[in-house]
Formats: sequence, structure tokens, C-alpha cells
Amino acid sequence: MSLTGYLSEYSLPEIFNFVREGSKTGLLSIESDRCLSRSLDNSYYISFQTGRIVSVSNGHGLQDLGLLKMMEQRRWLTSEQLTGLSINAHKLGQPLGTYLKSCNVLDAEQLRLLFDSQVVARICKLFGETHYGQFNFDPLAPLIYTEMTGISLTAQDVCLRGLRMLRDWNDLTAKLPAPESALHRVCETPTDLRLDSQESKVWQLAVGEISIAQIAQRLGLEIDRVRQISFRLCAIGLLQEVSPPEIRHSRPYTNELAGGDPSPSDPVDDRLATTPVSASFLSKLMGFLKKKE
Repeated sequence: MSLTGYLSEYSLPEIFNFVREGSKTGLLSIESDRCLSRSLDNSYYISFQTGRIVSVSNGHGLQDLGLLKMMEQRRWLTSEQLTGLSINAHKLGQPLGTYLKSCNVLDAEQLRLLFDSQVVARICKLFGETHYGQFNFDPLAPLIYTEMTGISLTAQDVCLRGLRMLRDWNDLTAKLPAPESALHRVCETPTDLRLDSQESKVWQLAVGEISIAQIAQRLGLEIDRVRQISFRLCAIGLLQEVSPPEIRHSRPYTNELAGGDPSPSDPVDDRLATTPVSASFLSKLMGFLKKKE
């Protein structure tokens, strides 16, 4: 079951989380609305295997032998090797990088450099320039071994790296946590992700009792900086934005827990109201996440 939507409704971190939480294998295609001229450079193809990113292509897509071209540019392969691999690439039953390493053509360090250029750098570029457009996740798309180094990263790790390098947050401002909101830890301790010093400090203060504005004051950071850090940690599933403490603590008793309807006099903060989402999209999403391989 494919999953299709628009980046104006769902950010890249949210889409990555959909795939990660379902541990899905497939191809995520992203076409940016920046390409009024329909430039192929604005199309990205991200391959996932059990929720981990294994390759990223852009431009002419997955059949362009982009990984081989990277090796050619670095002069890591002879012309004979390039010719042979180009002809027989479709016969590979394993990642190209894994095959070349087993043949002692490339070493682990060379494969890491290729992965950083092919995946990490492109994802960082994607986060920085693509905020509008259409996406589609196809769980039936086959893995393209010719574009795989044999290395993979979790979507969490890639999201974190991409958002750290983002300089222009204008298009994501509406999605940032509100200064008056608090932060709540989703898990007891961070995963094996390596948080930087500021991320770690925000994590330590995310106890659900103080607002983002108060966290910024305690850390001596600008509020927008803390909002961006909070967005990163929420995007990768470590934190959750919750109602301001003063609203939670001052909310009068209602009979909602006893099975009745909430009192009509309950205070409502319009800024905290949930934004309506497409019912058809949610239906597709639930089916996508629950569907077994």
C-alpha cells in the first residue's frame, strides 16, 4: 500500500518517522514544487530497508548508476572495471559496495566516504531546500543494489543530521513548538543517537513542568534556538510538545474521566487546538503502518 501526500501538510521528519516506526522497506520519492521549470535536480529518491536509509539519488533517478559515477570521479576503478560493472550491474544480488569490498576493490573507509556523499550530504541538502511539493512511498519498489554502498543509517540519525545543518527555518516556523509549551520525554533515556551539548541540556530540562521560554532563559539561549532544538528532538521521537504547565494545573475538574462529556466551561487555548488533517490521508497512514510485510 503506497502512501502519498504533500510537504505542505507533513514535514520531512514526520514522513521519515512514518517509515521508521513501521520498519518499512521501499522507495520514498519527493518532487519539490521549487522546480517550476521541472528541473530533475529537484526530484529525490530515498531507498529504505527495514526503516533504515540505504541510498539517496536525485536528478535522473535510480537507473543513472550514480554510485559508479562517484567512484569514476574519484578514480577508484579502472576503465575495465567500470565497463564490466556498468554492463552487469543489473545482475547484482547484493549492494554494489559490499560486492566491491568482498573483491578487495574498495575498503571500508572508501565506502564510508561514498555513503556520506551519496546519502548524508544529499539529505542535508534536501532538508535545506525542500519544504513544498509531493511525496510518495512505495513499499513494493525493489531495492536498487547498484546504488547501495552496503551502509545504512536510521531515519532518526539522518533527520537529526539534516536538521542540524538547516540554516533557513522560515518555512518550518509554523511547525515549531510554541514558546509557552512544555516538553515531555517520550523515552527514559536517549537512544544510541549522539546529542550535541545544547540538545542534551534541553533533553535534561524536558520534564513537562517548564515552558520552552523558561528553558531558553535557564540555558541563556534565544527562544527561537530552543524551539528549533525542540523541533529536532520531537521530530526524531525523543520529546513531545505538551500543554503549558499553567493550563494543565489550572484546568478545572470535569466528568470526562467518569464517562461524561467535558464541561463546556473548560478553558480552551486556540493556539493549542489540533490542526485538522485529511481523513483520507490518516486512513492510508493507519493502513500503511499496520500492514504486515
